[in-house]
Amino acid sequence: MSEAKSDHLDVQIAGSRVTIAGRIDESSPMRGLAARLPPGPVTIDAGGITFVNSAGLREWLHLVRAISARGTLTLERVSDPLMTQMNLIAEFSGRVRIASFHAQYACPACGAESAPLVDAVVHALAVAALRAPSMRCPECGGATELVDFPERYLSIFHGK
Repeated sequence: MSEAKSDHLDVQIAGSRVTIAGRIDESSPMRGLAARLPPGPVTIDAGGITFVNSAGLREWLHLVRAISARGTLTLERVSDPLMTQMNLIAEFSGRVRIASFHAQYACPACGAESAPLVDAVVHALAVAALRAPSMRCPECGGATELVDFPERYLSIFHGK
């Protein structure tokens, strides 16, 4: 396993699997990361990404382009901050396969808020139709609602 760290980002590579945690910004070590990965399919666990600014999104797009030019890129556990940023740029929808992502939900019955992991494969029909998958409240078990417009999380799936 190899590792790359900056003050704000931790990148761990194990074969064709990458785990990224922290902030993606102008100081993130994204350049050259694709060259350290084998050609072919790559999976990135993006559940630990806590912040993405515009400069970081540009760096992320460079990484996604470089990896997807050499093989399939699958993203797992995409964090809420990264998911909402990727939905702002249409190019991501043709370059990545998202297996699962976090989204902000709230329970109208008890007021609890959560960011459950949404399985994009299980809910493929709903997300492609820009419908928020139904999720259960971790506190009371009631039905929760997406706290934002579905497009902020689901545009990347539209048309697939």
